[in-house]
Amino acid sequence: MQHPIRTLVSLDSGIEEQTVRAALPATPDIQIVGIVKGVDESWSTLQETPTDLLVIACSGYSERALFLIASAVKERPGLPVVVLAQAAPEGFMRRLFEVGADDVVRLPESPEQVNFTLQKVLTRKRATGAPKANGDAPMICVLGPKGGTGKTVTSSNLAVALAEAGRSVSVIDLDLQFGDLALCMGIRPERTIYDLVKSGGSLDSDKLEAYLMPHPSGVRVLVAPTRPDQASAVTPEFLREIYPLLRATSDFVILDSSPGFTPEVISAIDNSTYVCMIGMLDTMSLKNTRLGLETLDLMGYDSDRIVLVLNRADSRVGIDDEDVVAVVGSRPDIRVPSDVQVPRAVNEGTPIVLAHPDSAAARAYRSLATEFLRRSGEAPGLEHDRNHDRRGPGQAFRELADVFRTRDGKDSTTQEEAPAEPARRRLRPSARRR
Repeated sequence: MQHPIRTLVSLDSGIEEQTVRAALPATPDIQIVGIVKGVDESWSTLQETPTDLLVIACSGYSERALFLIASAVKERPGLPVVVLAQAAPEGFMRRLFEVGADDVVRLPESPEQVNFTLQKVLTRKRATGAPKANGDAPMICVLGPKGGTGKTVTSSNLAVALAEAGRSVSVIDLDLQFGDLALCMGIRPERTIYDLVKSGGSLDSDKLEAYLMPHPSGVRVLVAPTRPDQASAVTPEFLREIYPLLRATSDFVILDSSPGFTPEVISAIDNSTYVCMIGMLDTMSLKNTRLGLETLDLMGYDSDRIVLVLNRADSRVGIDDEDVVAVVGSRPDIRVPSDVQVPRAVNEGTPIVLAHPDSAAARAYRSLATEFLRRSGEAPGLEHDRNHDRRGPGQAFRELADVFRTRDGKDSTTQEEAPAEPARRRLRPSARRR
């Protein structure tokens, strides 16, 4: 900031002003514009005085302090709030962060440490603002109204295939009650999205990065809560804070959704660039796929931004391509064949794109990645980036890297050749009276 940080200090009843003054930093870049006693007086002063930072000092648990924080955050969402507390009774620290405090300092504390906290909070706030303006990486919501269609397998393999193409990829497991993305990718869930929610304080790219679990492919994963009862802590509002941060630090963001149109899924669709709809060759799945497409139509989602994937597309169950078109109202963009290696790869925690890179299923997932690259205006071919750092702990991944290094240049990652034809416009999910 060009000018000093204009700081308003609010004193709750029960705390000595001298104690607070002893902790405040005496530096040129911190300008105390007022030390005010009482919530009402502090609120009035905040309305009338230009303020860059609000510091609230209290002796212990204080509903007045919580009210002031909540009011200030609602009135001025970008205003940083730091609490100086002499004591933090059980539950008070959690409540402070829940109502919107950015950080808490226990008194007594040195002015140098308080200054460090204030500067850190201000830096975070500035960093949080930038990605929201610039985060424009494509975000893909992998959707399947019926459970068991292969959303998580698709999400994991799509992410790895894009990473193979040299793109930076982040994935969020939005099946908040029963998410299996970490299991499918062989990731130990040491930190989850629930832990991120409960960490409190302001959210920025650096903080979010600490909760993304790395995969050997280079994909970063925000893991679902480990227990169903933790799911309610993750709100659509919180997720909307995460999306722009990931879109600013990734080339692609993939959302592995839960079955159905839950509030989290609807919010994900609203914020996504593309929807990847997954269906299977059975009447219930195809019926739900059609209903899903109709729901997207009712939401006003552009059909040209939907990629339809038919999973286990070569299963011999008495349903052919024309039956699929008749039921769903659209031809699949990508067909993923049945492969016994797919469930085996899932059980081993290794996406089939890595475990069996030459399999038909792996080629289909690379074709899906190619489709999204094409739609994003990038080259349609999925060529391996030889300069991309691919070292990781997984033996399967090292073996895959060796395969790429020794290949004779043959491109096995693109879709099988088909006769040239004009681009076919996808049929609308249903014929509607306007």
